[in-house]
Amino acid sequence: MVEFLINLLIITSYFAIVLGLLSVLLKVVFKVPKEIVRKVQHIGYALSIFLFLYLFDVWYHALIINAIFIVFISTGLWLFEKTRYYKIYFVDRETLGGELKYSLIQAQLMFALLIFFFSWLLPRAQEYIIVIAVMCWGVGDALAALIGRRFGRLKINMFGADHKKTWEGSSAMAVSVFLVMILLLLFYAGIVWWVALIASLVIAPLSMLIEAYAHKGTDTLILPLSIAFLLYGILMIFYGIGVL
Repeated sequence: MVEFLINLLIITSYFAIVLGLLSVLLKVVFKVPKEIVRKVQHIGYALSIFLFLYLFDVWYHALIINAIFIVFISTGLWLFEKTRYYKIYFVDRETLGGELKYSLIQAQLMFALLIFFFSWLLPRAQEYIIVIAVMCWGVGDALAALIGRRFGRLKINMFGADHKKTWEGSSAMAVSVFLVMILLLLFYAGIVWWVALIASLVIAPLSMLIEAYAHKGTDTLILPLSIAFLLYGILMIFYGIGVL
């Protein structure tokens, strides 16, 4: 119990720094543009998956922490959004607030689902799949937004896609997913190079399409889960033929 509470304190402190102190310093002190602040927080949030995976020996302890944070985020930000300090210190795309809270709840739910499936439920599942999926989402979504907003000219006009997104931004997503995935598969998971290359080449363009069809910030939940299951499926094929 003591160890659990210590780990809870560690994760809480990390989020206080990444979402609180860092936001204030970048936005208020250094006057960094809001979208850059938002994406720095985004990547910082993605990095927290290492804490959830390696602080807890029992998978459901991490799920308990996720549940605690979902409740805390829902109530805490809902109350804070009503104050005049919210817009001063936090970055939120919605005028009346809510977007940050919605994104953080989705992220915690995504963490919980990934841990449930790939730390416990699925056969031969490895926790490095969770790390790769979350980091591909964290880096890919950040670069897609920044590149799309800065250089985006060609809107994605495919049927059912989010027409606010651009091919430039989605292409940045594909490139970043490919690079993050192949590097982590090689140097973090220790997967043989040609399997890592095949998996990355298959999943990168699919992640671009998934991101393009995710509306109203739902890519926070849909994209990493899709990447994880796609990667799991590909690795299971290679396990099945005796390569891995």
